Amino acid sequence: MIGTCMRFSKPEKGVEFTDWGLHFCPNIDEHFKSGLTGFHAPIVDIGTPNKTEGLKTLKNVINNIPGADYLTIHLHNGKEPEYNTLLDNVSELNEYSKERNIELCIENLRKGFSSKPENVINVAEATGCKITFDIGHTPYENRMNCINLFSDKIYNVHTYERECDKIGHVAPKDLTYLKPVLDGLLDIGCDFWLIELMNVEEIKNTKNMLNKYLEYYR
Repeated sequence: MIGTCMRFSKPEKGVEFTDWGLHFCPNIDEHFKSGLTGFHAPIVDIGTPNKTEGLKTLKNVINNIPGADYLTIHLHNGKEPEYNTLLDNVSELNEYSKERNIELCIENLRKGFSSKPENVINVAEATGCKITFDIGHTPYENRMNCINLFSDKIYNVHTYERECDKIGHVAPKDLTYLKPVLDGLLDIGCDFWLIELMNVEEIKNTKNMLNKYLEYYR
């Protein structure tokens, strides 16, 4: 499945969104609601001892997305988490989401604790949650290693070329650098790819490239 992430402060028409970014737009537009399969949570602190606001926020999100297949969260908001607190909170959130038939996914980031693949897989294995593998958050040379490490823990994938400071998410001009990663994902049975770009034309162009790739691959 090739889906599209809604990552605008105000949703753009002309694209069918399947993943809604609550960290960009907390109010879900009724125009898009029927096509949504999952959500990206607000970015909160769930790694500081004796702080419960973030945990409460994410539980409230889970309560308000009945019928969703999954919820992707960040493990930290830029601050280094205290590991045992983080594990306790992610474990609690995973159980809470499973009771509501929602798959909880943690995302690898470009900086900080979650930029280290070993940290991400350790949390996933310790808590039972899944992983949203963000290709653009990962250096080119480390992408295949992440696929091998995360393996069947990968639930879905944020798909674009790379993320840059002051620019954001960069669209691929072609699939030169993405093809080996896409090959590796299909080899482990993962074909749930979410295009995470902030420009409608770039989204459409990337979707066309991915569809053509899949036609050839299959």
